[in-house]
Amino acid sequence: MHSYSYLDRKKIVYIVCGLVIFALIRILLISRENSFLNSIFIAAIAISLLYFAIYVTSVYGNNVKTSRSNERKSANSNKMKPFISYHEEATALSNERSVIEKMNDQLKHDGSKKALLIFELDRFFLFKSSLGSMYTKRILDLMAERLLQNFPLSQIGKVEEDQFLILLENGIEKEELIDLCKQLTQSMEKPFCIEHLTLHTSVNIGIAYYPDNAQTADGLLKSAQLAMYEARNGPEQWTFYDQELSSVRKQMLLLENDLHQAIQNNEFILQYQPQLKLKTKHGIAMEALIRWEHPEKGLIPPSDFIPIAEDCGLIVPIGKWVLETACRQTKELQESLGHPVTVAVNLSLGQLYHENFVEVVSAVLEETKLPPECLQLEITETMTMDKNLLVPILNDLRALGITIALDDFGKGYSSLSYLKDLPIDCLKIDRAFVKNMSEKGHEPLVDFIISMAKHLKLNVVAEGIETMEQFNYFVNSECDAVQGYLISKPCSYEAIVKNCCSVKKYEFCCETQSDYYCLIKQIFN
Repeated sequence: MHSYSYLDRKKIVYIVCGLVIFALIRILLISRENSFLNSIFIAAIAISLLYFAIYVTSVYGNNVKTSRSNERKSANSNKMKPFISYHEEATALSNERSVIEKMNDQLKHDGSKKALLIFELDRFFLFKSSLGSMYTKRILDLMAERLLQNFPLSQIGKVEEDQFLILLENGIEKEELIDLCKQLTQSMEKPFCIEHLTLHTSVNIGIAYYPDNAQTADGLLKSAQLAMYEARNGPEQWTFYDQELSSVRKQMLLLENDLHQAIQNNEFILQYQPQLKLKTKHGIAMEALIRWEHPEKGLIPPSDFIPIAEDCGLIVPIGKWVLETACRQTKELQESLGHPVTVAVNLSLGQLYHENFVEVVSAVLEETKLPPECLQLEITETMTMDKNLLVPILNDLRALGITIALDDFGKGYSSLSYLKDLPIDCLKIDRAFVKNMSEKGHEPLVDFIISMAKHLKLNVVAEGIETMEQFNYFVNSECDAVQGYLISKPCSYEAIVKNCCSVKKYEFCCETQSDYYCLIKQIFN
């Protein structure tokens, strides 16, 4: 009924063989009539038989106990199977299968109006790729705990890896849902303290109504998810489902599919926009800007495809291509001109927090032979939310010899308090400030930003210069450089190379500021 282990069987064979040998020796001794030795061997055989009996009994008893223990574990496992099948492992909340079945059952027996809220943790996959699954699982656990403090377990569920849902009944009105969303966002925006890190994040919420937006549980779930995806790009952190979202999402999915093909087919190009230096007459500085040459839709600006690339995880390979191409082409320009050229490259959140980003930058610089001081990496204010994560990465990047610029300054709210602690070299004033300078009160604000940057020993670049009035203002300020359509629109690399070939070598040594301006205009034409 029960089987012995291999080692048990092996020991028993040894014992039996030993007894057989004893028996053969016994027969030989009898023939020699040695009574003393006969007595010794009889005693040895008796002891061996006793040991054999005790050992076999022990092995059998242990196997019986093990078998019974396995039977109990199997019974407990069978009892747990229904729970595991209908609950999410990390948080023990109802999973998608359970949610769908429960909602379908409720919809069959109760046709009253219901609202479904689905929300996701913003930057979840960024945390997972940079910190690891242990941190993200802990964040999800803490989110579930906060939910259970405000909602009964029966109303809460979890779908996919990072999406939670709340099912509300009794026809809750839109105004009440908005208040609920505000409470939910405030609850989830409180910092998550995990070991030595304090993580700041937010949520995107999608809302769908039954039966207005869908008549089935699966349809209601998908409608709420579509609204949640749209909330990523909206001014609010929540969005109500609208029929148009389906067609918009369909177009985004088509564009996402084309984006995968674009990487394989080398459909991306870089254009460069110059930064006109105001305090020197030497050197060429430019910013690399990615463009997508779609075979059917033509030139697609980054504002249309970068958010999609971030959502679907393509931003890391695209960002690496931009970095490699910009460094290689800048090095080629340096060798062609015999003069220093610096390039600024924009970073995305997912790219910056990727686990081996510093090593990637170091490898690109080594491969392209571009001097580190000729590369500037630009981050945005939204990346400064998690200072504990950001500062070590920036320090490692600066240790390579490159410089760091804070782009779109003034667009967000976090940098004013964090600015003094960030290891950066340059501040880029957001184009919105430049555009509205003619309005009352904006010039003093720009003056304050420049003054603050200078006190922190930072260079200042003003973006979006489009009029002579704006240009003259910054020429007479402490601003170090300007960038915008007045100076030059973004140019292709091929056009820059062609223009440089027409410039005589001695013209790069400008004697006056106006000569330098003309040189930049000639190169980036």
